[in-house]
Amino acid sequence: MLMPLNPINIIFWFLLFTTSAYTQKVKKIPVQEKHHGISIIDDYRHLENLKDSSVLNWLKTQDSIAKDVLKKISNRDRLVNLQIELANLDGEEINQIKVTQANRVFYLKRDAGNEQFKLYYCNAETEEILLFDPEDYKPELNQKYYINYINPSWNGDKVIISFAKNGDEFSEIRILDLNQKKLLPIEINNSIPTFINMYWLPDDTGITYLGFPKDKGGKEAYLNGKAVVHKLNGDIKEIFSKNNNPEIDIKEEDLPALVIENPNDKFIVSAVAGATPYHDYYFKPISEIESETSWTPLFSKEDQVTSFYQKNDSIFYLTSNGASNFKICKTSLQELNTRNPQIVVDEDKDEVITSFRLIKKGIIYTTTKNGVQAKLYIVKNNNKTEEIKLPFAAGRLVIYTKGREQDYLSIKIRGWLNKERRFVYNFSNNRFIPEDFIEYQENEFTEEMIVEELEVMSNDSLKIPLSLIYKKDLIRNGNNPTFIIAYGAYGVSIEPMNTAKVMSWVHEGGIFAIAHVRGGGEKGDSWYKGGYKKTKPNSWKDLIACTDFMIDKKYTSSEKIAVNGASAGGITVGRAITERPDLFSAAIINVGFMNTVRIENGLNGENNAKEFGTVDIEEEFKSLLEMDSYHHLKENTHYPATLITTGLNDSRVPPWHSAKFVAKIQDSQKDSIDPILFKVNFESGHGSGNSKTERIESTADILSFAFWRTGHPNYKLKN
Repeated sequence: MLMPLNPINIIFWFLLFTTSAYTQKVKKIPVQEKHHGISIIDDYRHLENLKDSSVLNWLKTQDSIAKDVLKKISNRDRLVNLQIELANLDGEEINQIKVTQANRVFYLKRDAGNEQFKLYYCNAETEEILLFDPEDYKPELNQKYYINYINPSWNGDKVIISFAKNGDEFSEIRILDLNQKKLLPIEINNSIPTFINMYWLPDDTGITYLGFPKDKGGKEAYLNGKAVVHKLNGDIKEIFSKNNNPEIDIKEEDLPALVIENPNDKFIVSAVAGATPYHDYYFKPISEIESETSWTPLFSKEDQVTSFYQKNDSIFYLTSNGASNFKICKTSLQELNTRNPQIVVDEDKDEVITSFRLIKKGIIYTTTKNGVQAKLYIVKNNNKTEEIKLPFAAGRLVIYTKGREQDYLSIKIRGWLNKERRFVYNFSNNRFIPEDFIEYQENEFTEEMIVEELEVMSNDSLKIPLSLIYKKDLIRNGNNPTFIIAYGAYGVSIEPMNTAKVMSWVHEGGIFAIAHVRGGGEKGDSWYKGGYKKTKPNSWKDLIACTDFMIDKKYTSSEKIAVNGASAGGITVGRAITERPDLFSAAIINVGFMNTVRIENGLNGENNAKEFGTVDIEEEFKSLLEMDSYHHLKENTHYPATLITTGLNDSRVPPWHSAKFVAKIQDSQKDSIDPILFKVNFESGHGSGNSKTERIESTADILSFAFWRTGHPNYKLKN
């Protein structure tokens, strides 16, 4: 149903929009521009104006059409119930566990029957204590806040809480005092802790954070950030920024940050960060944090350092410089030598080193093979390296310690068939002890499932990891509904995870596939660089190769394949369906980058240009145009049935990326047999703050749409 129209916009409305069975098409208003001698025409530039009432009404109509179609898919509600049953979503959930050096444990937990996570606390002497329920935050405003970030002080007496609403990246930062049992008066509204971590000062007298100009809106709100120290007494001081440090090359789109990993560190580290794995780092004595003394260069982007920890006057760091699978090095902070450092753990040709920590006994580090097989090692102080056996075969492994002064190790592990669990290591008997904060429940259905880890030859003869999950009794007859996902950006891997989405699809007889395409980090730095800017086409070519392989080996057929990508994965999936529309029966793209030549015009676009490129450089513009799904849509072409979703408050990927792609693919679609649906959430952003019900309903929409379009007999469109 159309929303009431402002009379001023009625004429404009009829000029812009025409309605058909599944869609309400948008009239073209061509904008032509030229970059480096190449002319491009943008027919739907006007949809970037999300404040225009006509555009908003079109979005509302598209959303209404999409919801109306999705709710008519038979057995959609069955998928809601399956998720709850298979993943125990009506039980408790936990995330963001933080353990202090004094063994105080903070975490977020979502109780049975609740929509959002609450902040809890416990230690060896106390039972679990509820510290804060986001429903109690500013109830007089009648707003739905959720907690998206926490960080306890070193002594555990206080904790930073970040409150967000409606998917807005800018959060309200408060500090909870456990002794006073109340929020302190400090309120910070110009920070995004989900971009850059907040840290406590060594003496717990204040915090550091990335702040942005308060009085700016739109794109300007994400420029000229500054690293700030905010004392609990109210004093605020700008420490590291473009304005404060003109001697350092800090651009307006950079994200200046301060890093304090241990209260006993002698030095504080600053970073010129952004949307890439590697940054420029500087340091100076932590006692001079508020002084005007200059910063000493530590690592450059060319050093390719991803993490580091101090010990006395030395710094240990993880780098891919000269070691695509990474190595752990050490150098003195008094006499830096990053060109010829001491190698503590050398590169392994088969396993990628993914993380490390310092403990009293030595160094703990993790590795993965193809991004799906995790291992854990310890390098003892006598330089002897030993593998620490995990409680079960894991695909994802996260380690926690209490710093270099203690021998404490806890882990979180999970796999495609194993839910995430927490264990604490007993160094006296070399065994892991389960220490879950919620009751662990086995899932009997996983015993019916099997995982195949394969490698598929891509177009240039590189082997692409492909994970397949399905029932043990599946027959390879080319007739199995297949749901394939891919990402391929920022060096981020798709790590194994036992989810309601995976299990529900497999339960209904389908194959769930994960293409570990280039641009991710599954095979180290070379894998990341293989899908970066100029080499970005490898991302979608790898996805196409994996899809062709499954068809060739009779796992499935093109009429049975649904492909799904989110965020930067929208580039991979969008270009796969524009290059090979014949290969897929359905495509689902969530909050995706679809119009990359305009990426710098988004709220955080100039920062993302570090990953994808800038139109100002000819070679990078050509790369952006090549990865632009919107501009690769061709008229009168049969594209797969497509479901696009976005959140109107998304500042990571502006919703007009999705809107413009939808408008153009609806106009380009050869016939109306395969629908193009556009679902818009007007009260969310990039998806991280969605409630439990919203997540379940969204997954039910995606899976039911995919089952319908891949011909599953139990999922058909009613009426």
